[in-house]
Amino acid sequence: MHVCRFSALRATRWAAVVLAVLAMVAAAAPARAAGDEDTKGWFLGLDLALTQPNGLDQHYANHIEWPGGVVFDQAERLVLDNDADLTGTLKFGYGFGNGNGTLQVSYWGFDNEDTIEDSLPGGLYPSLFGYGYYGGIYLYNSAGVDFRAKAKTKASTFDVDYLRSYAVGKKTTVTWLAGLRSATFEQIQDFTGTDDGGYYIYTQHKNFKSTALGLRLGAAVNFGFTEHFSLAGSTAFSFLQADTEGDSNQYLPYYDAYEINHGEDDNVRGEIRDYDLKAVWTYGHLDYFVGYSMSNWDGMVVDPVPANEGGYYAQGSMASRSRNSIAFNSLHAGVTFKFGGGK
Repeated sequence: MHVCRFSALRATRWAAVVLAVLAMVAAAAPARAAGDEDTKGWFLGLDLALTQPNGLDQHYANHIEWPGGVVFDQAERLVLDNDADLTGTLKFGYGFGNGNGTLQVSYWGFDNEDTIEDSLPGGLYPSLFGYGYYGGIYLYNSAGVDFRAKAKTKASTFDVDYLRSYAVGKKTTVTWLAGLRSATFEQIQDFTGTDDGGYYIYTQHKNFKSTALGLRLGAAVNFGFTEHFSLAGSTAFSFLQADTEGDSNQYLPYYDAYEINHGEDDNVRGEIRDYDLKAVWTYGHLDYFVGYSMSNWDGMVVDPVPANEGGYYAQGSMASRSRNSIAFNSLHAGVTFKFGGGK
């Protein structure tokens, strides 16, 4: 089996340059107490993460091995393995000081593609489209069916938030958050297979995109342990109204025909739940941090054009998991630079 991976080397180099510039700018800055959230002035933050998508369930085909005759020996549901990829969050904002809170805008993006090339003996039934007017795509070769499947997944959020912080102890600060979130989720899948020694080439394709807008509410707690070290935990909930639209198609060589399905919905429920725990080191105008975060996406990730059922039982979803929710789990690290203003 040959699996193709996509490198994040360019993004890593770019991020290293930005971090180095921020460090040089703030090298001579005076010390600031950990957990001090009432600073007046501008701030800029860069957060890099190794993000693992979970629950995408990118089912691309069903595989059946036939020992002979019409007896089914084994049925297998084939799903792409989704790799972790480098993601980034950029934050920019202004603290008003004197207990008046902070205004912040932030952007997060995920963009990853997974590909598999393989050959399997027996019958192979692509599952992106399913069964249509002309039937369904069915490939068989006792020596092995050659195929290629890939999926591209993109997700992003853009937030505008207002934050207010309150000291609830000598070293503990609670911050409340309220704002607006815009979110997008997009998935593109392709399957290409050959049968009869490469005489026929079969293809299926699916793509859909959801866009959402809604309110965002959250809270964070900062526990200061020393002048320079603290632990921070946060949670935020986004309640979204989403639109979704998608298409799927297949090409049948025998009929020289394309079949197309379309689906859309302008009233989709969307919900995103964000959790984060990180360690923070504060030196001068710089906050360095490292932590673990989870982002759970519900509703807006549902496929609006699921595979058609019918024909052979393998031409369709074959016990589809009916995905309603996915998650992005991240190991992340970054820096926040505060400049201008004062207490």
